[in-house]
Amino acid sequence: MNSMTGYGRASLIHDEIYIEIEVSSVNKRHLEIVFSAPKEWQRFEYDVAKELKAFFERGRIRIAINMSKRSESEEADLFKESLINSDLQELEDFLSKKNQKLQINADIILQLTNLRKNQTETPSLNKVYEPLKETLINACNCMLKMRKVEGEAIKKDFFSRIKSINNFILEIEQHSAGMAEEYKCKLLDRLEKFNLSFEQDDERILREVALFAEKSDTSEEITRLKSHLSQMKSNLQTNGCIGRKLEFLLQEISRELNTFCSKSTRTKCTNIALNARTEVEKMREQALNIE
Repeated sequence: MNSMTGYGRASLIHDEIYIEIEVSSVNKRHLEIVFSAPKEWQRFEYDVAKELKAFFERGRIRIAINMSKRSESEEADLFKESLINSDLQELEDFLSKKNQKLQINADIILQLTNLRKNQTETPSLNKVYEPLKETLINACNCMLKMRKVEGEAIKKDFFSRIKSINNFILEIEQHSAGMAEEYKCKLLDRLEKFNLSFEQDDERILREVALFAEKSDTSEEITRLKSHLSQMKSNLQTNGCIGRKLEFLLQEISRELNTFCSKSTRTKCTNIALNARTEVEKMREQALNIE
């Protein structure tokens, strides 16, 4: 089971140029890919999408490809006098055409060296295609590993909460037994309190008790709750994309608990069901982040 949250990074060096690929993802109902790279490499987006679909099925995935100069000698040459003089001369020639004077100061020199530092010639995509693709796969594997680790943590939490909900259901089943008989006794007590004459097998009383028993019968809800929890455990142990299945099952569990609360006439049973719902809501929040 994988989470939809993750981050991966990989890099390569090509002709003294440092290229870094960052891949990050957050939860999304479907697979969405956001690609960012130097404009000369935009056609690489199609291949990126193909590779990502082989790794992931859901999530909003952002790919950022960045590059920078790596050469230490070039870094050392940034303040080389001949280069600075050349830059200043070009700037002075440009300003003279605009009838402007060049005022040399430390700030101008720093700006010129920064411009030169950031001038990185983008290599042809054909030259770096294979290593770039390999680096992308490495970054995806890195993110996949993180998504798996988080997915396992969520899975462990799910099994713990499923156990709690199952215990709540067993309590509900135990404490909801005999509600119809209890109602009959209360009904007879009320009738006696008002000194009304009746017989134990009075048809009207039996009919009233039978209607109550039908309305308050929660056996179907309990059976379905057990079935849904069993399906959840089975799904958690399978591979692949299970997030939507879990969302659906949790929605159904929540619906059954709501129905039980509307039928229950015992405060204790209702409180237990509400506690179970609290656990379900926590699981529903987690399920939104499962692939």
